[in-house]
Amino acid sequence: MKVLTRVTPILIATIFLTSLLMVPSLFVFGGSNALTNIDASPESQALLSQMPHNARVAIYDEDNLTTPAISVAVNLTNNIAEITTILEDAGHSVEALTEEDILNHELITADYDVFILVNNVPRPSITNLVKEFWMGGGGLMSFTGALSYLLYGGILDSSLTTDPGGSHWIYLTTDAQNVTSRHPTMKEHHINDTVSERTETWATTSTSVLDSLPNSYYSTVLLSIPGSSFFVTGFAVDLNHNGGRIVQLPGDGSSIPTDFESIIVDSVEWLIPKPKGRIVFDLSHSARIGVDSWDDEFITVWTPVNAFTQFRTLAVNHSYTFDKLYPSASGNLTAERLAKYDVLVINWPDLDYTSAERAAVEAWIAGGGSLLALGDRTGLSGGYAGDTFINQLLQNFDMSLGTTDILDYQTMTPGTHLTLEGCTGLYIGYRNYLSVIGNATPIWFDGTDVVVAGQEFGEGRAILSADMNIFDNSELPQDDNVRYALNVLNWLTANDAEILLYSDYLGWYDAPSRALRDLGRSYQLFTTREYLDDFLDSKSWELLIYNAVNHIQELTILDELYAYVDDGGRLLMTYFAVDDQSTHPLWSKMGVEYSSTLFGTPSMYVWDASHPIFSEPNDHGLNNYTSVPLFGDDGDAVTVRAGYTALAGITVDNQADMAAIVVSSDRQTLFNAFVIDNFGSDEDDSTYEDRVELWENEITYMLSTGGGLPFNLDPMTLLIIGAAVVGIIVIGVLASRRRGGGSAPAKKPKKKTTKKKK
Repeated sequence: MKVLTRVTPILIATIFLTSLLMVPSLFVFGGSNALTNIDASPESQALLSQMPHNARVAIYDEDNLTTPAISVAVNLTNNIAEITTILEDAGHSVEALTEEDILNHELITADYDVFILVNNVPRPSITNLVKEFWMGGGGLMSFTGALSYLLYGGILDSSLTTDPGGSHWIYLTTDAQNVTSRHPTMKEHHINDTVSERTETWATTSTSVLDSLPNSYYSTVLLSIPGSSFFVTGFAVDLNHNGGRIVQLPGDGSSIPTDFESIIVDSVEWLIPKPKGRIVFDLSHSARIGVDSWDDEFITVWTPVNAFTQFRTLAVNHSYTFDKLYPSASGNLTAERLAKYDVLVINWPDLDYTSAERAAVEAWIAGGGSLLALGDRTGLSGGYAGDTFINQLLQNFDMSLGTTDILDYQTMTPGTHLTLEGCTGLYIGYRNYLSVIGNATPIWFDGTDVVVAGQEFGEGRAILSADMNIFDNSELPQDDNVRYALNVLNWLTANDAEILLYSDYLGWYDAPSRALRDLGRSYQLFTTREYLDDFLDSKSWELLIYNAVNHIQELTILDELYAYVDDGGRLLMTYFAVDDQSTHPLWSKMGVEYSSTLFGTPSMYVWDASHPIFSEPNDHGLNNYTSVPLFGDDGDAVTVRAGYTALAGITVDNQADMAAIVVSSDRQTLFNAFVIDNFGSDEDDSTYEDRVELWENEITYMLSTGGGLPFNLDPMTLLIIGAAVVGIIVIGVLASRRRGGGSAPAKKPKKKTTKKKK
């Protein structure tokens, strides 16, 4: 036993060192089963299309069932208990909010994803605040009589201010409901299925009414009266021009039939916003300009033309949520309130910031938050020193407002900055000039004077404008102001991004963008290929996704992509025109050679159904994908090179020269020679588009190391660490023996406590 005792420390060190260098085949980098190592991949935090999403739900709790004068709804109820139980059993969190809670501004998208009106309408005092939640990107779910609010509240039609009951909706008695569409809210049901409700009079609209609304293109009829599909009892609205999603259903929350339990759960999951970033607009310091007319008590001036209404709509329709920061007795710009958001927007405050607020904002930015500060000219009327307040807030930044008053409207000229992508002119009115030093960057110029600047500060970012109106209703539509506003939000919400995405088709609405948001991944989007080199040089990226499905890529772009991969960068690429530069060395880096061009509507066949890109996180179970052509060229068939694996192709059986998806063994590259954005159908009947799910799987695969060497260290580094550990243990053993060593005196066993547990 003494021999074993002497050997044990060295033996333990040897085992430790060996374990560092031995990796089970299940977790080998690039192995087909690597995604089973959940802790090493992003799907542990992913929002998966085919799997339930956890929603934060608020339900309106109102005991006052008196119908407001503006509504023609009758028999309002407050049955929230059953729906609460159903949603909580499905894994969602549910809070009941009263009129008082909403008046206290507790209904915000940072805290809740979905607001439910169970056969009720908001009291007049909170009508606008509920609408504000929806306009900020929150989901609305309404039952029966709450349809009244969707109309008079101006949600389904912004021109409406009164309830058009009788012309737009009526009550009809029905029990059975006919499923009219295959939709994510109806995942458990198919077209022409019959689902049951109690026999009651439910609020009913019509297909002609829905077709007449401004958002008719975005509406989907879910349920209708059997034998009379003209009468609609349930519908969904997925707007991309104003506000969040909407679902209207029959029922009053009482004695909910089994059929409707799944519909309620699935509807809530579909309503969840999945933003690229969360924005908050500060109203707690008497902002000079607000967003809505009901902000009047929190701002200095209200004029619709100088509001930020269009800016909010632009942001929400491009995948952001938008809240307002109202004054609070518990503190305004506090660390706790700021922590919920990615971007804080301030414009000319007529109330100064406290020293605690300045410290909180600076710490928040240093820790990863981002600030959009909209200043203005020194001589702004009102007698308040908003420029001084902003400069004090930014006292440790390298940019500040000057002391000038420029009283005209001009188009500014761009400097050099990532936010200038696609912009040639910025329309600016009455303005100041900025002082820019140190690490700050001038972005827009009036001649030689700076009017917009930006800075990376710690882990966060900031933009300062010398005109507070550049994104208001008057100036936003001018020149490139819309594009610049989107670029600013994109950049401010990508400070922690490790994924760079190029899309030359739909940008924010493209399948890979939607997939990244569904996966909960931060990313920087760009749509102007000439900016590729600028973005690649701006930071180190974990993954570059290059989705070129609409334009031929210049030789210089292919050269930049080649250099990126050759330098060790990880690239997931879709490109339809390998034949345009068929001998370019990039293709050998991607493991392919041009074979032939695809035309018409070819199918893509799965050659390796066991591979994770067809099953994780979305299990397709498909043998082939059907193309719904969006483009004249579907892509190319390519020949796979040695050392790479073809996962799918244009033929049923694996043929080396007919490959469509090719991946490298080390996951450095994945190449789609087939335009997978053409898979706009739902072949796997998941109620989600195949292209988005396939993009999710490919992104997840490329971001999953599959285990590999621990701590991402190379073998030589691990050998050095192991040798050091062995040396330390040996020295420790020798030192203990010089001191006499021997066995330590045996400790007496502790007495068992006789104290009883309370």
